[in-house]
Amino acid sequence: MKRENTSTRLKQLMKERNFNVYDIQDKTGIYNTTLYMFLHRNTKTLRIENLLLICQALNITIGEFFSDKRFDTATISEWRKES
Repeated sequence: MKRENTSTRLKQLMKERNFNVYDIQDKTGIYNTTLYMFLHRNTKTLRIENLLLICQALNITIGEFFSDKRFDTATISEWRKES
């Protein structure tokens, strides 16, 4: 499991709902540049409050977001920020 699975999961959910970055921006107030940076893995972190806003916009819970099997084998070494 890799950190990029979070952005992959978000892309999957957006595609299923026919949402684009601007739809998420409109529903959450998160700048599209922030979303693009995360989706294209220019940044590896997404604040929990932003993820909660995104989940709300997608009409899912954070539990549903992470219920994907990609997250079943997550380890701290894969998620830790590199210095």
